[in-house]
Amino acid sequence: MIIDNIKNAAKYKGLNEYFDKAFEIIAAFAADTEDKKYIIDGEKAFINLSTYVNKNVSGCKFESHAKYADIQFVVTGHEYIDVCDTQGLSFTENNLENGDIAFYENPETYTRADLKPGDFVVLFPGEAHRPLVAPDGNGIKTKKAVVKVLL
Repeated sequence: MIIDNIKNAAKYKGLNEYFDKAFEIIAAFAADTEDKKYIIDGEKAFINLSTYVNKNVSGCKFESHAKYADIQFVVTGHEYIDVCDTQGLSFTENNLENGDIAFYENPETYTRADLKPGDFVVLFPGEAHRPLVAPDGNGIKTKKAVVKVLL
């Protein structure tokens, strides 16, 4: 997991060619950027940009992926994303082979990423994460880019 701000994206240059391109694209996103899927390289790398009202933590689930890394970048709004290793977690739903997503029971311990505009978290396969958590518990309108990179 990496937690940082887009102004520091150059520190990660060369980590992955698709990460490099994604950071370049998301750095230009603004409140008025159209919500849609942005293709970097077919299904190998793409960005889903969406605006939504995030939720009380009780309505959010831990999930993980086996094939794709995520870069979750807050354009506007504010969101918590909780993160932990999947080792020792119990599945509530496992669709890793067919849909590259699994859901888990809530773990006892996790790290919380506090993402404000310009902040991002990089989540690698095997890292469980609980996105969409409203810091105020009631929901905040948030525009977020989720970059998917096949590893």
